[in-house]
Amino acid sequence: MTVPGGRSLRRWTRRRTLLRSEAGISDLLTDLYMAILTVAMSTAIVLSLTARVGTSLVASSVPVVTGGFVLAPGWLAVLAGLAALLLLVALSARLGPVAVSSAEGRWWLPLVVDRRSLLRPAAARWPAVAAVPGAATAVAVALVLVPGLGWGVLVGAAVAGGATASAGVLAVGLSQLSAGAHRLVRLGADLALAAVPLLGLVLAVLSPPAPTPGGGALLLAAAVATVLAAALGVALDRRLARLPDAALRGSGAVAGEMLGATLSLDTRALGRALSDSAGPPSREGSASMRWLARVPRRWAAPAALVTGDAMLVLRSPRHLVQLVAAAALPALALAVPQPVPVVTLVLLVAGAYAAALAATEPSRRAHAAPALDALLPLGQRQVRRLRLVVPIAVHAVWSLGVFSLLTWRYGGPDWLALGLLTSPVWAAGAVRAAYRPLPDFSGPLIHTPMGAFPPGMTTVFREGPDVVALGTIPVLVALLTGAVTPALLGAQAVLAAVVVAVVARPGRQPASSRASARSS
Repeated sequence: MTVPGGRSLRRWTRRRTLLRSEAGISDLLTDLYMAILTVAMSTAIVLSLTARVGTSLVASSVPVVTGGFVLAPGWLAVLAGLAALLLLVALSARLGPVAVSSAEGRWWLPLVVDRRSLLRPAAARWPAVAAVPGAATAVAVALVLVPGLGWGVLVGAAVAGGATASAGVLAVGLSQLSAGAHRLVRLGADLALAAVPLLGLVLAVLSPPAPTPGGGALLLAAAVATVLAAALGVALDRRLARLPDAALRGSGAVAGEMLGATLSLDTRALGRALSDSAGPPSREGSASMRWLARVPRRWAAPAALVTGDAMLVLRSPRHLVQLVAAAALPALALAVPQPVPVVTLVLLVAGAYAAALAATEPSRRAHAAPALDALLPLGQRQVRRLRLVVPIAVHAVWSLGVFSLLTWRYGGPDWLALGLLTSPVWAAGAVRAAYRPLPDFSGPLIHTPMGAFPPGMTTVFREGPDVVALGTIPVLVALLTGAVTPALLGAQAVLAAVVVAVVARPGRQPASSRASARSS
């Protein structure tokens, strides 16, 4: 008996899909043109900016330090490029990389066909996609390190970066043969990504000079990466028939959930799709929580809510690693020989907000399942105030470590006081973002060159960052001037109180959110 080929099945499905499709060839060409134009323009902008940064570093008079806690500025570009490649690998580990959609898993996988030819396009999709940002990242890093590289060297850097990204994705695809191996690879990619800022601190302690890419080294790296990617591609192609159906369907389900969250412009659902849905369900050990029995009856419900939030944060290793990695970001900015205030400010804002998001996972889960808060004998305003306790406490500990580095760099204990006064602002902004309403797609959409959006889209995305931008003005002034004054501390205290009061007072929910809460 001859087994039908998977290519003929895919061709038959594509023809039937085209017969029932309402979109024509013009729509396909328009989408293809927009995709190519977007990728080309984004790549050109990134490469232009990186070349300008590299020229500025060469022209600057940064002293060369051979010892002490200092990091050559070029290492920041290398670390950023490494983080981008690891992010691609970690994302591919969640979305497959070999995956089939729900319909394909239901109709294709039970058929008696050649699995290798059936799954070959799905196996080649992610390595091909990852090669484009991998090549752009490698070229950008090379331009920062040596701005005047020739076209031959840049092509070698692009081939090396693209082949390395594809090889990483193909290695993840090989791990799908075993559920345990794939789980370890996914965990390893996450830990490696979180360890990139820590690697920067290690480099700051060792104080090595910034690497200088040469033409011969890049060409050798390109050849090695290409051979490795080809070998991994052949190995994966030979093992496509052995991929479990559960792994293919599970990865496709995560990809479908991610696509739905992206189309609905819901970043919280996107985060849940890439975290909770990507791993197998697990159950933590139960805790007795005997201390709650000693709490007076009137404080039992608030104590239980705060305890539950704290336990959720402590039982999430991913968020604990996120706190450590977020603290290392501003440390990298302060480790260069001459810290740039703008760079320090950007990395401090990114790290502080990432740390606040790590501590507000209970609020995001409470918004996804409003029935949890409705079961408590507490008012909505009281619940919102209690949701601020754990994020503020966690962020205060984080700020003590980060702002002690600012005290080391700029001198004066006032930086620690400024960091503690700023912690409620970051925590309140993250809690406000966790409870923001969903976009309302029930009404007429606004058509723009970037697509159709519901009215009030800016309102959805500004809730959270708006109070952070207002409440961290004293930190901005202090970093730009390099000093903390009593007036800045007083202003920061007032702004923190105002922001916490605004966030602790929940606004009126839209009709869609109230209906969702009743249905839950």
